[in-house]
Amino acid sequence: MNWIFLALLLFSDPVGDDHGASLGYPRAALYQEVGFADIARFEMKRRGEFWLLGIELARYPNPAEAPLGFSLATVAIFLDARPGGEEELPGAGLKTPAGGGWEEAYLVSGWGAEKRVFSGGRSLVRAWREGGWIWIQTNLRQKPNAYVVSGIYDPFEAWGFRKPLPGGGVWFLDGPEKAPRAVDVVAVDQERVWATGVLPPVRKRPSWRPFLVLALLLAGAYFLYRAWRSG
Repeated sequence: MNWIFLALLLFSDPVGDDHGASLGYPRAALYQEVGFADIARFEMKRRGEFWLLGIELARYPNPAEAPLGFSLATVAIFLDARPGGEEELPGAGLKTPAGGGWEEAYLVSGWGAEKRVFSGGRSLVRAWREGGWIWIQTNLRQKPNAYVVSGIYDPFEAWGFRKPLPGGGVWFLDGPEKAPRAVDVVAVDQERVWATGVLPPVRKRPSWRPFLVLALLLAGAYFLYRAWRSG
């Protein structure tokens, strides 16, 4: 094989949390299927010199027969690999913490992916499906911080995120007009994200399992020591 995975970062996101700041979905029948904009997992892999970005959604309905196998959602991954950058996360209606910022973003829909830079440049990038994963190729060599958001796809919006309107409609989200357009984010504390409008970079959820394993190992070693001493 001519490539090697040098690193892997995997982040899980709860299923069923894709309603953003209490947004209601459009009333058209195709938007009633659950989970099509729900991020289940986000992954970064370094393949050879460059990092790959992976997204797994809970469901993949494809009524428009888009080439990547889904057509109702849009995903934006904003990357921060050096000091400075833009704090506003366009399309999503959120921002990074003060002092954060992104330099390049990867915007993915069922029709493909493109790279955008905060100064306004854009270019097509390679994206493909492997089972339930959508993969995007970057040209980044250093590990970036990532801000990951999803929304309902709208081809007529500059960043592809369908907007909310009070009362909603057949094609519009139901919510305040200035509410964030993102319906899901990868974050440990999503309620805080929707309350403040600030999205921190992705972080793994704290787990008690390593501590439990360590405690069991220490307990086993202690009892073996006691048995040896008493024998």
